[in-house]
Amino acid sequence: MNHYRNTEIWEEFYTKSAQLTKPTAINDVLSDEDVTELQQQLKTVINKFLDKGELHKGIKVYINHELNNAKVEEMASDRPGSEETIEQWSMRLFGNQKFGMVVNSLETFNNELTERMCTIVAPLLQKAGMPLGGLSFLFFMGNYGFTPFGIHKEAKGEEGFLFHLGPNNKDFYTWNIEEYNQIEHNTEVFHEIDAMLPKAEKYPLQAKSAMFIPHYVYHIANTEAFSLSVVMDYINPSRDYLEKKIASQIAISEEPPKIRGSYLSPVNTRTQTLNWSALLNSDTWENKYKNTLEKYITKLKSNAGVLNPSVSQNKGGLPNPPFTISRKAIFPLLEHTEESSKTCVMARGNEIQVKNNPKLTSLLNKLNTGKSLSFQELQNHLAPDWDLIDMFDFVSQLWRAEAINIVE
Repeated sequence: MNHYRNTEIWEEFYTKSAQLTKPTAINDVLSDEDVTELQQQLKTVINKFLDKGELHKGIKVYINHELNNAKVEEMASDRPGSEETIEQWSMRLFGNQKFGMVVNSLETFNNELTERMCTIVAPLLQKAGMPLGGLSFLFFMGNYGFTPFGIHKEAKGEEGFLFHLGPNNKDFYTWNIEEYNQIEHNTEVFHEIDAMLPKAEKYPLQAKSAMFIPHYVYHIANTEAFSLSVVMDYINPSRDYLEKKIASQIAISEEPPKIRGSYLSPVNTRTQTLNWSALLNSDTWENKYKNTLEKYITKLKSNAGVLNPSVSQNKGGLPNPPFTISRKAIFPLLEHTEESSKTCVMARGNEIQVKNNPKLTSLLNKLNTGKSLSFQELQNHLAPDWDLIDMFDFVSQLWRAEAINIVE
C-alpha cells in the first residue's frame, strides 16, 4: 500500500487549517476500504479490551447521558459475534437507549488498526511534522446526541483529528470566542448547549470525512443516529513536560557506578557555597540528556509517531526457511547505539538488542527501501559475525513486534 496516498487532500487540509491553528473539516479523507477495515479492527479492539480483564480502565460508557460503567461487565459476557457488526452488537446490547462509548489508547490493543491509521495520516506528518508527545488513538461510538461530557476543550498542546466512519452523519460545533480561549484547559465545561449553539460554528460531517480541532477551541459533537469515529491525539508537549520525561528516562536507565573513582566526596558543611563543578559534570549531563532525547525521538520515528510501542505478539516459532521478509511500509527499522557491546534496533517503538554487526546498517537500509530479502540472503549478508541462532533471534523479535512481513 502506498503510504503517501491522499497527499493532495492532506496538503489542502493543512493549508485550510492555517497550519493546524484553526478548526477545519474536509471530506473524503478516508476510502471505503479504510472505513471497512477500521470498523473491523474496532471490533477486534473491543474484544481485546475485554480479554485484558481490566474493565475499569480506559473506557467510558454513557446511557442517557449518565456515566454507567456497570454496563461493561455485561459487555464482557455478551461480546460481538463473529458475523456481527459493531452496530448490530450495540443495538442488541443497548436496545432503544441513547448510549455512547469511548475507548482510549487503541494502539495498545491492535497493531493492525495502528498501522492503518498511520498509513492514513503519513502525508500529514510529512507536512506538519511528528509531534514530540506522540500520537494516540481513541474511538467514540453510539447515538448519544450531544457529547455527554459537555462543551469542552482538550489539554494544552493536544490537537485532535476526528475521522468519521459513519454510517450516519455527525454535526460538530466549535466556539472560537476570546473569553473562552483564555480559560485554563480542562478547568471548565459548559452544559448550557442550547443557549450557546447560536454562537457556534457548525461543521456537518459525513462518513469518510475528518475534522481538526485545535487545543484552544471549545467544541462538542452531536450524534443523533448510530455512528463510529476514531480520534487521533496529536500531542505537542510543553518544554517542561518533555524535559521531565527525558530526565525520568535517564533515571530509569542509570546503573550504579562500577569504579571507586566515580563516587563523590563529602560536602564541606562549614561553607555556604557549593562547589558545583565538583558536584555536577555539565558535559556528562548534557550528553546523557541528548542521547536519551535522541533515543526517544528515534523510537517515535520507528513507530510512525505513535507514542506507545506495538503490542508484542506471541507468534510461536518462525516458519522453517526458505522464507522472505520485508518491513512494514510505514514503520522504518532504525538503529540507536549507546554502548559498544550491543546494537539497539528500534522496531515499531520496541527496543531490540542484538550483537554488533558492521553489516547490519546496510541490511536495514535495504529493508527500509522496500526490498524483500530471503532468509538465505540475510544469512549471507550478516555472516560471519552472526550465527544461525543470532539470525533467528533477530527476525523473531521483529516478527513479534509486527514490524515485518514474512512470506513462506
